[in-house]
Amino acid sequence: MSEELYQPLPDVEAYLARIGIDQVKEPSPEFLDELIYAHQTHVPFDNLDVYAKGLNPSLAIADLFDKIVVRKRGGYCFEMNAAFGALLKALGFDVRPCMARVLLRPIPYPLISHRANFVTIDGKTYLADVGFGGPMAPFAPLVEDGATRTEDGHTFTLHRSAHSWWDVGYTGSKEEERIVLSVCALRVGEEDFIPLSFYQAQFPESVFRLNRMANIKTEDGAYDLRNMTYTEFRGGEKTVRELESEDEVTRLLEEKFGIVL
Repeated sequence: MSEELYQPLPDVEAYLARIGIDQVKEPSPEFLDELIYAHQTHVPFDNLDVYAKGLNPSLAIADLFDKIVVRKRGGYCFEMNAAFGALLKALGFDVRPCMARVLLRPIPYPLISHRANFVTIDGKTYLADVGFGGPMAPFAPLVEDGATRTEDGHTFTLHRSAHSWWDVGYTGSKEEERIVLSVCALRVGEEDFIPLSFYQAQFPESVFRLNRMANIKTEDGAYDLRNMTYTEFRGGEKTVRELESEDEVTRLLEEKFGIVL
């Protein structure tokens, strides 16, 4: 019934070319970091199909490959991390999906609304996430209590939480640590994300239905679009401007995010 969620990628080399990887290496933490960073800087996070068209994105591997690789689009977490998980599996990594709560902003009932991947290498587990629109580690944090790592002034720390949950703490260059994600270590299957994705795509009050979003990491910062507000982070500086028309949004999506609608 759910075979399409577990099928192998149609073309691994084409996926690697999409993210700018020209050399395949043996599974290792270093190669995993390289793949994560490459994905984040080549494939944008976006919810445009959900926001503009009200679509319920397919999570079938063949459809994700067509969207991300063939049509050079992005997606949100349920799409991006499913496709990336399939890529890691094809490259010989021991990978399994995981679910998470987003804690960027205080809300009364933080639902499970995010999907990432756990990757085990030489007995150690790492968090691999290429589909989070908020502060996202450009590497694979070690899932170990107190494990911390800093890159370019951004620090990510894992904290063991209640039962099978792990909190992901983020500290920017000018702020104290805040918990941005809570990730569950319980084993789940690909089919478990179908209702979660459906809810986020179809519930009228979902943040993905109410707000247009696009985000992509760059070598020295990031580009971010939320509704009609475009923010550019570069070298530690932030520039914000308001877009004036949908035509301007369309041009910016193509120029900055590589998204052609």
